[in-house]
Amino acid sequence: MSHSIFVEQLTPDGEVLHRSKVTHLPITIGRAYDNDIILDDPHTAAHHAQIELNQLDELIIADLGSYNGITYANTRENFFVVGGDNIYRLGHTRLRIRTADYKVAAEVTDLTNHRWEGLLPALTGLALLLVTGLLSTWLADLNQGTLSKYLLELVSVFGFAIGWSGIWALFGKLFTGHARFGRHLFIASAGLAFLELWEHLSGLVAYAFSWEALLTFSVHPLIFICAIVLYFHFLTAGNKRPNRLKIYLAAIAILGSAITMTKEYQASNHLSDELYMSRIYPPAVRISRDHSLEEFMADMQSLKEKVDGERKDNPEKDGAEKKSSEKDNPDQDGGDAVESDAPADTPTKPESNN
Repeated sequence: MSHSIFVEQLTPDGEVLHRSKVTHLPITIGRAYDNDIILDDPHTAAHHAQIELNQLDELIIADLGSYNGITYANTRENFFVVGGDNIYRLGHTRLRIRTADYKVAAEVTDLTNHRWEGLLPALTGLALLLVTGLLSTWLADLNQGTLSKYLLELVSVFGFAIGWSGIWALFGKLFTGHARFGRHLFIASAGLAFLELWEHLSGLVAYAFSWEALLTFSVHPLIFICAIVLYFHFLTAGNKRPNRLKIYLAAIAILGSAITMTKEYQASNHLSDELYMSRIYPPAVRISRDHSLEEFMADMQSLKEKVDGERKDNPEKDGAEKKSSEKDNPDQDGGDAVESDAPADTPTKPESNN
């Protein structure tokens, strides 16, 4: 009986390394050269497995008495009924077996814009860098700096973006054969633009609505923006597992935020990056309501009660702070002590009448 059987050797990620077509049954698999499918895996036997039809005319893969056997879904058996999507492990080799009538999945829509390559994204990225560099320098320039200051800022931004994009282009060229420098430059430029936009916009919004968390926890959005930029760099460089890549980068970003908060807590006993909102904008920007003097004094009173309560709960700490203060300021009570050291009945020399 003639059959068309396709035996595929897969990577751990499920990518096809090699596909063999066999038109007869049974099919023998192993390291020996008289097999139909020859494996280059020392963990497989010389004659490891065989693909054949059973009495019910079902296609099965059966063990030929090997030491490591056949495993599917973490279960080891002497034989398995073949399924087109099942992956069987023989030693360290992963196999998938399909017949000619296997129904493949529908065509995947190609979302890649092939026209967005080369010079167009590169020029767009350079334009973004130009606008971002000039705008950030102008916003930070309070003394109307010279032209050389603006040029130096542009050179540094352009140099960083081009060098960064060149590294990713080299990485893509080595692993996929396509550099795609223009798209990498656009991704890097867009990332820098978003970082600058968030830095200025977060301060403005925080001041307008009194949302201090936007500034006191400002580093965490920057970490996630960098993770998004890395995601698009990896996709452009040829990564074929975007869902897994999202999980990895999200985990790295969360870990980075946790490490940052831990370091801040160890340094200042606060999780925030800054203890207060330090950026002040014109009053016309304010949108949230003004607070009255009575509300301010009430807040101060509640803060005083909180501090007094902490002192009562930790009297030893409060005493240590007082001793430290007296030690740092020895002259505070020293003036009177010097005067009191002189005896009251010390004789004085009478003045001469001459």
